[in-house]
Amino acid sequence: MNLHLQHIGHLERSVEDDRLRRAFAARLDRAFKRARISSAHAAKWLGVSEYDVQYWRSGITVPPLNACTRLAAAFDLDMHWLCTGQTPDVQRYSLRGSISPGI
Repeated sequence: MNLHLQHIGHLERSVEDDRLRRAFAARLDRAFKRARISSAHAAKWLGVSEYDVQYWRSGITVPPLNACTRLAAAFDLDMHWLCTGQTPDVQRYSLRGSISPGI
């Protein structure tokens, strides 16, 4: 593969990663606001820095899986929805291309 195509592929993935990270951050920030929990309070509870939580809420970084699990439980959210934005009852395509009920 030529070097130019490798760079284009990397940029395309970066744009997609950024879009997904920002969408996740929007869902997370909405949950914080609804629960009226500050970044500082969540940071103390999760054992991370307040900057980490602020970065998650702004889409700069994403929390590790254990933090996502604890946040989903604390906010009474479905983990699948928090991570993907999809409700768990959304039909999904199986590997064979046929539509199958939610997994």
